[in-house]
Amino acid sequence: MAEKTPGNRARQRTRRAILLSAITTLRARPSASLGEVADAAGVARSTLHRYFPDREALTAALDEFVLAEQGAAVDRARPDEGTGLEAYTRIVGELLDASEVLAWWLHVDDSEDDGLDTEDDARLTAVVARGQRDGSIDPAFPADWLMHVVWSALWAAELLVTRGSTTRREVRDTCLRSLVKLAAAPAA
Repeated sequence: MAEKTPGNRARQRTRRAILLSAITTLRARPSASLGEVADAAGVARSTLHRYFPDREALTAALDEFVLAEQGAAVDRARPDEGTGLEAYTRIVGELLDASEVLAWWLHVDDSEDDGLDTEDDARLTAVVARGQRDGSIDPAFPADWLMHVVWSALWAAELLVTRGSTTRREVRDTCLRSLVKLAAAPAA
């Protein structure tokens, strides 16, 4: 495990700033240069190249970073606690809170994969299945369908915020409410 020295913390902050700026910059302009990413991050091009020598290294780091952020979001949601619907609600809320980072995956060409192959997607699918067993999530909807709806809603939420149609807070609340209403088992 890396030591938490001031120098390491500074390097971690710089790396994170570059990755966050890369997500924003490359989503807006996929052909943006690494120099443009460095400018957006507020670092010199040479600094960016020390962390990521080329676009391929940056892209690989972005995928790894987003995967880690998704995992952290699911962990924060405490997926093993409460009913399936309660856990689902917390997970969706955490994913919405991380949507600026997860947006990196939302630009991917759908011919590459279905986007539902991470360990954390499997954890959410298990929560949905648990909710269907405990009666809190509608069993009429297959778990993989609900997963695709969650990712589609994340895409729509990020699009609305990016276009300035609504605030991040408003879209989060609307999206979360919609996804929970959809998943909830019908009242008896």
